[in-house]
Amino acid sequence: MLAVDQILELLKNGEWHGLNEVAEKTGLQKLKVEVITNFLAEYNFLKLSKQEKKIKMTPELLLFFKKVEELEPEGITEQSQFR
Repeated sequence: MLAVDQILELLKNGEWHGLNEVAEKTGLQKLKVEVITNFLAEYNFLKLSKQEKKIKMTPELLLFFKKVEELEPEGITEQSQFR
């Protein structure tokens, strides 16, 4: 799984998460988490509280993921989608 996927998967609950927590739960280096989340925040995929060093998904991205999950047929794996 890509690093960005790991981060987004963790943030799917819509809650605020500390950068240290994200690094710990994903097993990624904190610097890598910071680079990825800064990029995603710059393009308005994430909200970033620099003072508190916390991140969360924007409501728009949460809605997007919810809609995608609703459209995905059950039982289809990533590999079978590309065959």
